[in-house]
Amino acid sequence: MSNIFAIFAPWIFTFGSSKRIKGVNNTTDIELMQRVVKGDEAALRTLIERYRERLYRLAYSLLGDSAAEDAVQETFIRLWTRARRYDSRHSLSTWLYTLCCRRCYDELRRRRRHREMMAQLPDTMIDVSTMEADELRALLQQATLTLPPKQRVVYQLREIEGLSTEETAVAARMTVEQVKANLWAARTTVKEKLKQYGI
Repeated sequence: MSNIFAIFAPWIFTFGSSKRIKGVNNTTDIELMQRVVKGDEAALRTLIERYRERLYRLAYSLLGDSAAEDAVQETFIRLWTRARRYDSRHSLSTWLYTLCCRRCYDELRRRRRHREMMAQLPDTMIDVSTMEADELRALLQQATLTLPPKQRVVYQLREIEGLSTEETAVAARMTVEQVKANLWAARTTVKEKLKQYGI
């Protein structure tokens, strides 16, 4: 088996450029995972192509910076090294979202510890009709970044990625009731934030 990091070429984050991989692009996720278990790198590359943008959106919504790229790459590394753990009774997308959420939560915990350590050191209106779609997306992103992590991941998975409540519960490791409560709180906060922006 080749060097694992050699599989993750720079094009993993070159969004918008579709690379056709002969013989696997029309294959189902389960079939691709069966091939990944056997060490098929082409199958892994196809899964990266299918899911990298969705996972990046999730990671960016939680981390908000270049750390999102690291989280996505590590998610795919974990897919590759833990492929035998995949339970085909669940969709692959749900499993990938779960892996990505865990990695992002790890990073958020690391940041919190860093902030706590640093804290111990001594002190030394908008016209929507003319707004571009990119501007609206940026304001929505800004609004979601103010949410607590649990609300942020639930909002991203349900509202942006379109997962069901049950799928979101699996990916975020919450109960259905917790998903519903966090989604309600997130929607309320985002709505208020957008009002502040004049939307």
